[in-house]
Amino acid sequence: MKRSTGRRRCSTGGGVVAHPTSTVYGLGGRPWPEVDARIAAIKGRPPGPLIRLAASRDALREALPGARWTDAARRLADAFWPGPLTLVLEDDGDTGVAVRVDPHPVVRRLLDRAGGLLTSTSLNATGRPPAKTGAEVRAVLSEVGSEGGTVGWLDAGDLAGSTPSTLVRVTGDAVEILREGAVPAADVTRTLSP
Repeated sequence: MKRSTGRRRCSTGGGVVAHPTSTVYGLGGRPWPEVDARIAAIKGRPPGPLIRLAASRDALREALPGARWTDAARRLADAFWPGPLTLVLEDDGDTGVAVRVDPHPVVRRLLDRAGGLLTSTSLNATGRPPAKTGAEVRAVLSEVGSEGGTVGWLDAGDLAGSTPSTLVRVTGDAVEILREGAVPAADVTRTLSP
């Protein structure tokens, strides 16, 4: 896929790429364990679950058949997708699965190239703010050690969004806001009110 500037090609094979989202820059690739592990190493954190990005809820259901879509999860997805809300759904694992449908056109093209599903997380070293501008992306990528290997960059310039997505865990009928971000907590609560 060409960078949005048209100056460089980037493979989505088993590689890792810095990519824009509707909020901040992400670090993603195909949803494979080795890619998840490589992203964790780049960020300097222990391996663990990452967000799964898709073009639609139907694509998520197809790719992640074990994810449990409760009424609350469906209502939140209807209200805020595509957009800056990440849902943590129950599945057959211990931690659940974090999912999101993002509207950024570069992400949508990347999803087309990657088979409809990406693993992703914010582009930053753990404990530091996520990258939102080209200068911040360059700074993060310049610190990637040899264990991180080559990281592509889909350069969309400075992003208008400045706040990460809101992170909400849905367990049965219970909803817990794990991180308030671009979607205000009050809007989440209002959406679920009878």
